[in-house]
Amino acid sequence: MTKRSQSKKSIPKQIETLIEKLGSNIQIARKRRKMTQKELAARAFCSIPTINRLEKGDSGVSLNILAQVLWVLGLQTQLLKVADPEKDRTGFQEDLQNMPTRIKKSLFRKKKMDF
Repeated sequence: MTKRSQSKKSIPKQIETLIEKLGSNIQIARKRRKMTQKELAARAFCSIPTINRLEKGDSGVSLNILAQVLWVLGLQTQLLKVADPEKDRTGFQEDLQNMPTRIKKSLFRKKKMDF
């Protein structure tokens, strides 16, 4: 019997659906490359049941396995798009709201820099 973490029980349905869609996308990518789960598992240094769980959207599969599988499939650059600061509109809005209205002169600028 495997040990289940508490966080799995508290995953919102919306997140669960997204993880399942990610698993499905990985399965499609594997099949397009005409790879079996056994081949993918061997190249990603994990077990066939782990690949099966990943493709079914099991949230317990580690991020490391996900990254390795994406690398084997040639999709590793997709990870760079996750939480990209350039696309974080909420974070950008927070930064704008928290910007100071006045900026004091720095002590560094007051000193004459003579090299």
